[in-house]
Amino acid sequence: IFRTVARDSERFEFEITASMVELYLTDLRDLLVRSKKPEKLEMKSQRRPNGSIAVVLDGVTEETVACSEDLAQVVMRGLSARKVKSTNMNAESSRSHLMLVINITITEIATGRLRFGKITVVDLAGSERLAKSGVTGEGQREAIEINKSLSALGDVMMAFCSGAKVVPYRNHKLTQLMQDSLGGSAKTLMFVNVSPSSSNVHETVNALKYASRARCIENEVKHNKSH
Repeated sequence: IFRTVARDSERFEFEITASMVELYLTDLRDLLVRSKKPEKLEMKSQRRPNGSIAVVLDGVTEETVACSEDLAQVVMRGLSARKVKSTNMNAESSRSHLMLVINITITEIATGRLRFGKITVVDLAGSERLAKSGVTGEGQREAIEINKSLSALGDVMMAFCSGAKVVPYRNHKLTQLMQDSLGGSAKTLMFVNVSPSSSNVHETVNALKYASRARCIENEVKHNKSH
């Protein structure tokens, strides 16, 4: 991003902001807000310059970033507030899905024409077999919600694979938030972290099968610009 900014700074002005949120249980939390008791975030629909509808978070903290160091500081601040817990399978198990959103507004200096870009980086919490992770109480509830949201995301990807007329984005908050990252004009990439241990081969195979569905996601490129 910032190499492109430096390269094209004579022709364009760039405004780059970053926000970080987590989906914990069924609640959306702003990881950059400085309040000790932040309010829960609410989703709302917003029309883009190209006429499409995007889901945005009302009142989320957006930090202006001018360089990679600024962005790294924002990420570290957000990670420090994320929900983690030790389980039998992971000393620092993520108990939420994390989303880093980088919004880019580009102004062409000669004409004043605006262009818009968005990069969404989602760190999905891993699915859990309760018998292996050994979590109880609140941890068990967290695992159930994580598995439920991953199933909803799997259903969305399967809809692309089967050519379904309706993609079930609205079945979960996770898929609603990721809607403009799945299909449409987005390019979707999925990376999978797997365990090298033979004792976790079942989880490894399932994770790879799950991620393979991402290959079915099709896009239709459009310019996000205003005239």
